[in-house]
Amino acid sequence: MDQIAAMRVLVAVTDEASFTKAAERLGMSRAMASKHVQDLEARLGVRLMNRTTRRVGLTAPGSAYVERCRDLLADLEAAEREATSEAAEPIGR
Repeated sequence: MDQIAAMRVLVAVTDEASFTKAAERLGMSRAMASKHVQDLEARLGVRLMNRTTRRVGLTAPGSAYVERCRDLLADLEAAEREATSEAAEPIGR
């Protein structure tokens, strides 16, 4: 399991309040989005989301984890932007 991909899925599910909408946004199946979250929960040994047939919501540990994921993903995106912008600038004569 790609932990960063799983974090992105978890954040998307939280933002959309739906596995289906998050999966559409990320270009994957609903089953794959659900699998990412299940694998993340298994890895951490804690339930991150409460799921019903009509609603998904974060648990207390899930809420704290999602906020940390948001920060980490934002830092990762910033690092990637910096690296690609420096590579695009000509160096030398």
